[in-house]
Amino acid sequence: MQPDRRPLDRADSSRSKVAPAKGGGLDRGFGHMLQQAAISPELVAELAADRESGRLSRLENTLLARWPVAHYASVLRDPAQALEDCRADYDDFLEGAQLVLDELGRFDIAALIELRFPVGGVQLGWNRFELSDLFLGQVWLAQDPMLEWLAVHAARLELLTARARPYALAHSALRLEQEGAQTRANAIAQGQLYPYLQHLFNAAFNLTGVTPLRDSQVPVSGVDPLLLAGGGLRLSNFNGSAKQALDLLDIDVRCTTVRQLRCAAALLYEKRLLGAQQYILLQHAQCFAQGAGSSELIDWIDVFEQALADLWMRGDLGDAVQAVVTFLHSARKHSGHPS
Repeated sequence: MQPDRRPLDRADSSRSKVAPAKGGGLDRGFGHMLQQAAISPELVAELAADRESGRLSRLENTLLARWPVAHYASVLRDPAQALEDCRADYDDFLEGAQLVLDELGRFDIAALIELRFPVGGVQLGWNRFELSDLFLGQVWLAQDPMLEWLAVHAARLELLTARARPYALAHSALRLEQEGAQTRANAIAQGQLYPYLQHLFNAAFNLTGVTPLRDSQVPVSGVDPLLLAGGGLRLSNFNGSAKQALDLLDIDVRCTTVRQLRCAAALLYEKRLLGAQQYILLQHAQCFAQGAGSSELIDWIDVFEQALADLWMRGDLGDAVQAVVTFLHSARKHSGHPS
């Protein structure tokens, strides 16, 4: 399998006291919080008057604290030059990323896993979905050793992806400029830095790399850099339970989107508050809520309880789904919903 070298143009606090962040969920809550902090009128004026200095907003510093990007300011100031300067590093990333996918592919005996390695990191999709103990058991046998391998080699993978980030952001910046005449400087001047960075990083992290996603797949299957960076910031000094973490992220498992649920699951797994098997199923929650839109607010307890009932009707035990249901019940907000 040869690396796909087309970068973008594809056809297709404490344990006892945790105050929930208000604002309507991980996306809206973090967005509102950092919009106020990052693009206040004072900061907009300050940055607009000093565009060439490379000074960064607090939102950008939050992103770069999680994903460092070499020469970030100069990359966005002259993305065409950065694209040329960083091409060799990006080619090295493509070679290394393909080797990683080849290594992970050894664990997928039944060919169930769709392996991707965009610049945002390895993505483990499913080639198909079947609600049965047999299918979910086979997925677990493939993905569990993959997750272990990724954890062992996390430092190496970070070095690999870090080399590709400047190129990916440069290509994303050029695309945004060509499609909407929007640049970082324009976004700052117009008070639109948050949506600009959201588009910039989403494209760079999901649409660039080896077998990257298509545009249409990003809302449900892609990594969301702003949500992860914002959520990671909130949980940086956290040492509580999974329910407390979700409260801090302002996530209600009875009323949240696929994207928000997936991001919250990733952050809880990162903090070791969620088991690997539960994490795998929650990362593919959209399979259990087929037909749901990417922005639809969903009662995930209801979705997984229905899946469990369907499994029982077929004579399956549904242990993996039962574990997710148990977790979701333990993490739910007590806001008048029936138990």
